[in-house]
Amino acid sequence: MRRPAITAAELSYQLSGLPDRRTYLSAAAACLHAAVGGDAVGWNDFDLVNGEVELWADPPDAPVSVERLAAVVDDHPLVAHFLDHPGDMPRRISDLVPDLAWRSHRVYSELFVPMQARHQLGIAVGVQPPKGGKGWAINRFTSDFTDREVEVTAALQPALTLLDRVYSLAADPRGTPEQREESRLRSGLTARELEILSLIAEGHTARQVARLCRISVRTVGKHLEHVYQKLECRGRVLAVNEARRRGLL
Repeated sequence: MRRPAITAAELSYQLSGLPDRRTYLSAAAACLHAAVGGDAVGWNDFDLVNGEVELWADPPDAPVSVERLAAVVDDHPLVAHFLDHPGDMPRRISDLVPDLAWRSHRVYSELFVPMQARHQLGIAVGVQPPKGGKGWAINRFTSDFTDREVEVTAALQPALTLLDRVYSLAADPRGTPEQREESRLRSGLTARELEILSLIAEGHTARQVARLCRISVRTVGKHLEHVYQKLECRGRVLAVNEARRRGLL
């Protein structure tokens, strides 16, 4: 029986503090390969309203293109399922579509046959119905994913969701780096204090922030006290709103 290579806590520790989103995606894919195994691991970001798809695959030469994926994403069983059940645990295509029906499905013939894949396990990490969302997909050709492997990815899903938010925020900052740094210096906030406030603004709890920043919950609280003093605000909501007003977030 295959067992998880890492726990959710270890996953958060290994994947936090990386320099950019691409490095994170590569490291997260390696962790998923180690945890459950697969022929290919992919990260996808779908905007169904505007017809836009972002794709990242490991290995990089996996035989799938953004154009081919975008052409069939509306019919993909896992995409449709997670849009209807945005908070659901990881699912296999075989959980949703009988094998015979899947072999005659448009997505199978137009996407999976060129990918040389037959089975897929999907892990949603940020769904926004009806617009779209983000998720991981693990592909295999020979054997389907076991119930145990689904349980393993379900245990890792909350950490993957949290980390995806963190690295998406880092990839899309408000203003230029120079403008953000100038605003930070004017506010008197340290880089660490702004980092913690940014995570709080994304909806993370103090415990989650502590895990991502590799510090104690008590230290998170101390940093937030300093933030409140420097921004002359009481409480997280007021501090976040003030930071946004100043162009810090």
